[in-house]
Amino acid sequence: MHKEKDCIFCKIITKELSCYKIYEDENLIVILDINPYSIGHTLIIPKEHFNWLWEIGSKEYYELMGKTKYFANILQKVFKTEWVEMVVAGIGIQHTHIHLLPRQKNDGLGELPTKPIIPKPNDSEMQKIAENIRKAL
Repeated sequence: MHKEKDCIFCKIITKELSCYKIYEDENLIVILDINPYSIGHTLIIPKEHFNWLWEIGSKEYYELMGKTKYFANILQKVFKTEWVEMVVAGIGIQHTHIHLLPRQKNDGLGELPTKPIIPKPNDSEMQKIAENIRKAL
């Protein structure tokens, strides 16, 4: 499996860096974003290093989208919302990843949140959020 030595996500996958892990299998890891744009902001990260989503193979893409849908449904349940935003970006960390942001009507974050929430959850709050999501799996 291809890794990049300076990639933050590759370092999380190889356990060189810690994270708030929700789920892991042989192909991907699901973690909380440490600078969340909403409470429960989750990242779906393939373990194979590709800079961009469009570089991965079709089979891997469909598996990733299936897992993304599964986790969006979990976040809907945990955060009691009908709205989970999916964002594919990557300029900040060039390792394919998908953002899932649980949203609430009138949450004041706009159509697409543009900056992390303030104050961001502390360590114990992040651990509790991750635990609540894991319980729903």
